[in-house]
Amino acid sequence: MVCPYCEFEFGSPASQCPECGIRIVRQVSGIIKTSTVMIGAGNQNRIYRSVQDVPEPLRQRLIDTTSSENSGMIVIADRAGKEQWTEVVAHRESHNRRQAAAIPEAAPSVRGIAGLSWASWAGILLFLAAVAMIAFVFQVFHR
Repeated sequence: MVCPYCEFEFGSPASQCPECGIRIVRQVSGIIKTSTVMIGAGNQNRIYRSVQDVPEPLRQRLIDTTSSENSGMIVIADRAGKEQWTEVVAHRESHNRRQAAAIPEAAPSVRGIAGLSWASWAGILLFLAAVAMIAFVFQVFHR
Protein backbone atom coordinates (compact mmCIF):
# COMPACT_ATOMS: atom_id res chain seq x y z
CA MET A 1 0.00 0.00 0.00
CA VAL A 2 1.19 3.56 -0.70
CA CYS A 3 0.26 6.59 1.37
CA PRO A 4 -1.50 9.16 -0.84
CA TYR A 5 0.08 12.03 1.13
CA CYS A 6 3.76 11.12 1.71
CA GLU A 7 3.96 8.18 -0.74
CA PHE A 8 5.44 5.91 1.93
CA GLU A 9 5.07 2.23 1.04
CA PHE A 10 3.91 -0.20 3.69
CA GLY A 11 2.72 -3.78 3.50
CA SER A 12 -0.41 -4.27 5.56
CA PRO A 13 -3.67 -2.37 5.15
CA ALA A 14 -4.00 0.24 7.88
CA SER A 15 -6.34 3.00 8.96
CA GLN A 16 -3.45 5.49 9.02
CA CYS A 17 -0.01 5.86 7.45
CA PRO A 18 2.76 4.58 9.76
CA GLU A 19 5.12 7.27 8.43
CA CYS A 20 3.14 10.54 8.46
CA GLY A 21 0.05 9.47 10.41
CA ILE A 22 -2.51 10.64 7.86
CA ARG A 23 -5.83 8.82 8.17
CA ILE A 24 -6.51 6.50 5.27
CA VAL A 25 -10.24 6.39 4.72
CA ARG A 26 -10.53 3.44 2.35
CA GLN A 27 -8.81 1.58 -0.40
CA VAL A 28 -10.36 1.56 -3.84
CA SER A 29 -9.01 -0.68 -6.53
CA GLY A 30 -10.31 -1.88 -9.84
CA ILE A 31 -10.30 -1.52 -13.56
CA ILE A 32 -12.70 0.96 -15.07
CA LYS A 33 -13.14 0.74 -18.79
CA THR A 34 -14.13 4.00 -20.44
CA SER A 35 -13.93 5.23 -23.96
CA THR A 36 -14.29 8.39 -25.94
CA VAL A 37 -14.18 8.16 -29.70
CA MET A 38 -13.32 11.22 -31.76
CA ILE A 39 -13.76 10.82 -35.50
CA GLY A 40 -12.73 13.35 -38.10
CA ALA A 41 -14.36 12.41 -41.39
CA GLY A 42 -14.73 14.85 -44.22
CA ASN A 43 -15.20 18.36 -42.83
CA GLN A 44 -16.71 17.20 -39.53
CA ASN A 45 -15.18 16.26 -36.20
CA ARG A 46 -17.53 14.38 -33.88
CA ILE A 47 -17.08 12.93 -30.39
CA TYR A 48 -18.95 9.80 -29.31
CA ARG A 49 -19.14 8.21 -25.84
CA SER A 50 -18.60 4.70 -27.20
CA VAL A 51 -18.09 2.79 -30.43
CA GLN A 52 -21.75 1.71 -30.26
CA ASP A 53 -22.81 5.39 -30.47
CA VAL A 54 -21.04 5.84 -33.82
CA PRO A 55 -23.48 5.60 -36.78
CA GLU A 56 -23.28 2.24 -38.58
CA PRO A 57 -21.49 3.12 -41.86
CA LEU A 58 -18.90 5.18 -39.98
CA ARG A 59 -18.59 2.50 -37.25
CA GLN A 60 -17.67 -0.15 -39.83
CA ARG A 61 -14.97 2.13 -41.28
CA LEU A 62 -13.67 2.76 -37.75
CA ILE A 63 -13.53 -0.96 -36.96
CA ASP A 64 -11.80 -1.73 -40.28
CA THR A 65 -9.11 0.91 -39.75
CA THR A 66 -8.45 0.12 -36.08
CA SER A 67 -8.23 -3.65 -36.47
CA SER A 68 -4.80 -3.58 -38.08
CA GLU A 69 -1.39 -4.30 -36.57
CA ASN A 70 -0.72 -0.56 -36.51
CA SER A 71 -3.60 0.23 -34.16
CA GLY A 72 -3.00 0.62 -30.43
CA MET A 73 -4.54 1.26 -27.06
CA ILE A 74 -3.77 3.77 -24.33
CA VAL A 75 -3.94 2.55 -20.74
CA ILE A 76 -3.60 4.86 -17.75
CA ALA A 77 -3.24 2.98 -14.46
CA ASP A 78 -1.80 3.27 -10.98
CA ARG A 79 0.27 0.43 -9.49
CA ALA A 80 -2.73 -1.70 -8.52
CA GLY A 81 -4.36 -1.11 -11.90
CA LYS A 82 -1.10 -1.98 -13.64
CA GLU A 83 -0.95 -5.30 -11.79
CA GLN A 84 -4.57 -6.09 -12.63
CA TRP A 85 -4.04 -5.07 -16.26
CA THR A 86 -0.94 -7.27 -16.49
CA GLU A 87 -2.96 -10.24 -15.21
CA VAL A 88 -5.73 -9.61 -17.76
CA VAL A 89 -3.26 -9.30 -20.67
CA ALA A 90 -1.31 -12.40 -19.58
CA HIS A 91 -4.56 -14.38 -19.35
CA ARG A 92 -5.64 -13.20 -22.82
CA GLU A 93 -2.24 -14.00 -24.38
CA SER A 94 -2.27 -17.44 -22.76
CA HIS A 95 -5.75 -18.06 -24.18
CA ASN A 96 -4.63 -16.91 -27.66
CA ARG A 97 -1.57 -19.21 -27.55
CA ARG A 98 -3.78 -22.17 -26.58
CA GLN A 99 -6.12 -21.42 -29.48
CA ALA A 100 -3.22 -21.06 -31.94
CA ALA A 101 -1.78 -24.37 -30.75
CA ALA A 102 -5.13 -26.03 -31.41
CA ILE A 103 -4.98 -25.13 -35.14
CA PRO A 104 -3.64 -28.15 -37.04
CA GLU A 105 -0.43 -27.55 -38.97
CA ALA A 106 -1.86 -29.25 -42.07
CA ALA A 107 -4.73 -26.78 -42.46
CA PRO A 108 -3.76 -24.86 -45.64
CA SER A 109 -6.90 -22.73 -45.48
CA VAL A 110 -5.76 -21.20 -42.18
CA ARG A 111 -1.97 -21.00 -42.46
CA GLY A 112 -1.48 -21.38 -46.23
CA ILE A 113 0.87 -23.67 -48.11
CA ALA A 114 4.56 -23.34 -47.19
CA GLY A 115 3.66 -20.49 -44.81
CA LEU A 116 2.21 -18.26 -47.56
CA SER A 117 -1.41 -17.19 -47.72
CA TRP A 118 -3.61 -18.06 -50.67
CA ALA A 119 -3.38 -14.42 -51.85
CA SER A 120 0.44 -14.68 -52.00
CA TRP A 121 0.19 -17.89 -54.00
CA ALA A 122 -2.34 -16.29 -56.37
CA GLY A 123 0.08 -13.40 -56.95
CA ILE A 124 2.95 -15.77 -57.66
CA LEU A 125 0.83 -17.77 -60.12
CA LEU A 126 -0.35 -14.61 -61.87
CA PHE A 127 3.25 -13.43 -62.21
CA LEU A 128 4.34 -16.78 -63.65
CA ALA A 129 1.40 -16.78 -66.07
CA ALA A 130 2.35 -13.27 -67.26
CA VAL A 131 5.98 -14.33 -67.78
CA ALA A 132 4.83 -17.40 -69.75
CA MET A 133 2.57 -15.26 -71.97
CA ILE A 134 5.37 -12.77 -72.65
CA ALA A 135 7.77 -15.62 -73.49
CA PHE A 136 5.15 -17.13 -75.81
CA VAL A 137 4.60 -13.80 -77.59
CA PHE A 138 8.35 -13.30 -78.13
CA GLN A 139 8.72 -16.88 -79.35
CA VAL A 140 5.91 -16.47 -81.93
CA PHE A 141 7.27 -13.19 -83.33
CA HIS A 142 10.92 -14.35 -83.52
CA ARG A 143 10.28 -17.39 -85.80
